[in-house]
Amino acid sequence: MLQVYLLTRLVHKVTQTISVDIPPSLRYTSPVLVEITPNIFLVEGEKRGQFPFSHSILIHDEVTVLIDTGCGIERLRRLKEQYPPQLIINSHAHPDHIPGNWLFTGLPLLVPRQSFHYTGRIDNVSERFTESKDLARLWRHYVRENTGFRDALPTDHYDEGHHFQFGSVELVTIHSPGHTRDSYCFLEPRQEILFSFDMDLSPFGPWYGHPESDIDQFEASIKRVRSLKPRVVVSSHMGIITDSIDERFEAYQAVVAQRDARILEFLSQERSLEEMVDAPLVYNDYPFAQELLRQWDRNMVKKHLHRLKQRDLVEKTEKGYARTSIKL
Repeated sequence: MLQVYLLTRLVHKVTQTISVDIPPSLRYTSPVLVEITPNIFLVEGEKRGQFPFSHSILIHDEVTVLIDTGCGIERLRRLKEQYPPQLIINSHAHPDHIPGNWLFTGLPLLVPRQSFHYTGRIDNVSERFTESKDLARLWRHYVRENTGFRDALPTDHYDEGHHFQFGSVELVTIHSPGHTRDSYCFLEPRQEILFSFDMDLSPFGPWYGHPESDIDQFEASIKRVRSLKPRVVVSSHMGIITDSIDERFEAYQAVVAQRDARILEFLSQERSLEEMVDAPLVYNDYPFAQELLRQWDRNMVKKHLHRLKQRDLVEKTEKGYARTSIKL
């Protein structure tokens, strides 16, 4: 693993002739860049950063860094021309965060240690995030058609507690599993800015639809970063959040208990798992890629059922599941 200071010096030396000053007039008027601090910018994703896109982060300091490449291929092309990055970092291996890595071939690409051997290979990623060859094939088709994903292999990795020093901007990595096993948040400690990525504080609530996703880990990760009391949160899908941050964290985590309650209410009579997916009980509907969305909903419902069964609130039945009558 390269030490950050060595990586910084190497990247700076190789690209020291490139001028990437961002004109002050663009800091507020650009349709793509939104200033967080004089050296940190949100790169707005297409569709306002909603899936299958996400917001990216541009750091313009002694080293120019792009974090995540899911804001849209054409926006990345424009960014590459106007403010060429010297280093690419991925927060985790989801396809709405890594699809444009290939546009920066030849640059250092750092990814979480937990996904170093998966990131960049669409076949590997699709198999990791799905449960069957048919679903993996559907996943690959959807990702390629909607994000512009092409394979691009990482050059190195980071882990928990890694310190990136880009000049005046410092980032500390915080392993935050639950969403995926390789999910991270980044903290800029001096400015108290938390880059929460897919701990996105959206009204939808936490997403844990993969086999590797874990509700308990997600809740522990929320508790951990919430305790940091950030002044600003930058979410991959909700953008820059500066007000009522603690309340936003509380509401976000509360969605998990609300889903438990919704499932228990639905199980006032015996139900099959497919009836629960048909309802549905996590997603409100399935507006696109229905087979994928149904599987993700199914996975999340199963995780809730496991938790509820452990608490003796749900029991397995011949048909499927029912609320445990002795606990009513």
